[in-house]
Formats: sequence, C-alpha cells, structure tokens
Amino acid sequence: MRRTCLALIAAALLAGCASQPEPGSAASKVVTMGQLDDIDVGPMRVARENGFLTVKVALNNASGSNQTLFYRFAWLDNDGFPVADEEGWKALPLYGGQASFLPAIAPTPKATDFRLEVHTR
Repeated sequence: MRRTCLALIAAALLAGCASQPEPGSAASKVVTMGQLDDIDVGPMRVARENGFLTVKVALNNASGSNQTLFYRFAWLDNDGFPVADEEGWKALPLYGGQASFLPAIAPTPKATDFRLEVHTR
C-alpha cells in the first residue's frame, strides 16, 4: 500500500514537472487569457532589427471552422518589467485549417523580452 501511494505521488510530481514549459522556450512566452479553441501557437522567431525587438509567431487553426484569435504583446525588460504601455487587444481571423504568422515589433528599443497573451473568447 505504501509503495503504491509513493508511486502515485512520484508520478504526479513528474507529470507536474513535465507540463511546465522550459524557461526561454516559445511555450513560456505564451499566456492563455481565457479560452483558446483549436489554435496552436507554434515556433517563434525573435530578432533585433534596427535596435527594436521583432517577433514572428507561427499560428495554426487546427479546426475546420473559422476562428478569431485575440492577442496582445507585453514588452518587457531584462527583469521582466513592462517597458511600454499595455497594448489593446487585437483580432486576427483564421480560416479553418489556416496556418499564418503573427508579426510584431516592440514599440521601444528598451524591450529585451516579451509575453504574448491570447484567447479566442
């Protein structure tokens, strides 16, 4: 009985650790603010162009129906603090099965990191 309980606890701890995104990974940059229906956020390309942080995010509507992705970027400094005013929500329509890229440019050269906030409803 004791071994079974220990095994279940260990499995739960491992499952919890496995579900956490790696720091600095694309998954760690995305925050779902509500519901996110059938839209997969894929790889991100990040570069600095003319002193400004630029991002391109791959998106895929995995459903057969049209979806609207609502998103906004939070631009951050090295310590994770905002360096620009909070953006308003933007809408991006995606047709059923459509793959697309979401481009963004930081509003200030002070931005060294970002967070992408998304939802579909």
